[in-house]
Amino acid sequence: MAIVSFWSDGNKETGKTTSIAAIATSIAISNTYKMLIFDTSYNDSTLKDCFVEQKKEFKSFINTQNKTDLDTGIRGVAKAILSNKTSPEIITNYTKTIFKGRLEILTEENIMLEEYNKQRNTFSEITKMANRYYDIVFVDLAKQQNDRVEKEILEMSNIIVVNLNQTLKSFSNLLNLTKNEMLKGKNNLILLLGKADLDSKYNAKNLSTLSKIKDSFSIPYATRFV
Repeated sequence: MAIVSFWSDGNKETGKTTSIAAIATSIAISNTYKMLIFDTSYNDSTLKDCFVEQKKEFKSFINTQNKTDLDTGIRGVAKAILSNKTSPEIITNYTKTIFKGRLEILTEENIMLEEYNKQRNTFSEITKMANRYYDIVFVDLAKQQNDRVEKEILEMSNIIVVNLNQTLKSFSNLLNLTKNEMLKGKNNLILLLGKADLDSKYNAKNLSTLSKIKDSFSIPYATRFV
């Protein structure tokens, strides 16, 4: 079982969430791994919008057996943790199924900031629990995540995918990025260019050469997807 965290520095648009959706979907189509995408963002519908048309009702496959309340999504899992009513399999009671038996998402929308900040304190525990139930847990780390929570999740991650945008400034700042407090000393980094123009000279190959991190990849820009 593995935790794969997608991280980006600051508020630059890197296509992080759409990249996670694309990668997890590709794996789900070609493999039988049981996977979860855990979205830690605040009131961001990007992940859900990757899988369903906004005007259509998002069908929930929530299993209501053994549920303690009517809460769904992260709100439900967080309440279960705070009330000590937890087990690894409880998470799937609050997820939305994308590919049955293969891919689920755990997200939250329409939540007040105060409640989100309380939930955020449970994110590390949610990640640990999910890792005991799913084969792969993809964590979409919020861009303005609490430092303690972010550090805890990165420390337990088997792979950290560092998301970059395809610009000269991004490449120029790469050395400073790899010395970032969150990444310093870690040897499990993968660099990812999101929404990439494959014809640009700022490509994965040059990124790998510049950073000396051999695992550098691109997610091509697709107008129908993003």
